[in-house]
Amino acid sequence: MFPQKVSNVIKTFVEDSGKDPLRHWIIRISLILFLAIVLFAMNKWIKRSYHCRLTIIKNGNLSYIQSHRGQPYLAYIITSTDRRFNSTYKELTNALPRFFNIICKQSVLHNDSRIMGHGQVNVLSLILTHISIWDEIGSRSENELGENNWVFVFEDDIGVVTATAVRRLYRKIDARRNYAIPANIVAKTIEEGLKLAKNDGILYLGMCGPVFMDNATTIQYSRDRLIQFRRGLYFCTHAIAYTKWRARRLWSDLATYGLFHREIGSDTIAREWQRLSKTYPLSAATNIHWPPGTGHYGLFFQDRGKHPSIIQGWV
Repeated sequence: MFPQKVSNVIKTFVEDSGKDPLRHWIIRISLILFLAIVLFAMNKWIKRSYHCRLTIIKNGNLSYIQSHRGQPYLAYIITSTDRRFNSTYKELTNALPRFFNIICKQSVLHNDSRIMGHGQVNVLSLILTHISIWDEIGSRSENELGENNWVFVFEDDIGVVTATAVRRLYRKIDARRNYAIPANIVAKTIEEGLKLAKNDGILYLGMCGPVFMDNATTIQYSRDRLIQFRRGLYFCTHAIAYTKWRARRLWSDLATYGLFHREIGSDTIAREWQRLSKTYPLSAATNIHWPPGTGHYGLFFQDRGKHPSIIQGWV
């Protein structure tokens, strides 16, 4: 009904303007400008609805999401679908209630001009999204970060090892000993890891195929001696924490080694950077191998039972 009324109004203006050539051109130019404004507004609305539709379950109540430190850590979830985002959001908030202020980060679209037509658009989409997040972290103000200088980046296929699973693992190590596994072991391990990695500006919370560069005498442990923190080379970028200064430098460091011309994939690029720069980042909970036999270490793992790999196919 409304479009018909608009059409009738435009038709009336055009018919009346035929009697006056000057008025005719003024009306035509006005209509063109009007339509351009409408199309621009619609395009902005479509983009906004596409990028924000996944954040509908985000809890903006700061009194609810305050961590025990007094302020939640900023955390990105890189995602391609609402189903995967919602699953990862619930996984994080169930395991770490009031610990994160979660932001949905829509992955770079496959029709982006930088990757369109490439044979591995899934892989390139992911690395470009990581780069965009590093840029965002580096440009955030001190007010936004507050007292927490660390920002977390998660991919949308993660699972979190629970305190119950950790108890089960230690029971296999020594069935005779009753290990005192705290209920908040995940949060506790993260906090200790961030302190140990403060000079590195990067902390791996989960890793694949690790090659450790330390030895039995240099391995660091949590205060209760249950959790290991080790340095090494890693694949996987599904759960990493960055400081603002590290995120700001990371892009230029990777470019310095020319990795974007030789490697494809966020995990292989990151691993080559570790190797060439001899950075050897710290990783948390390296003595937790979960799920067993998968090659994942740490308290955050890629949950292939729930989510197929986006590298093998975008789902």
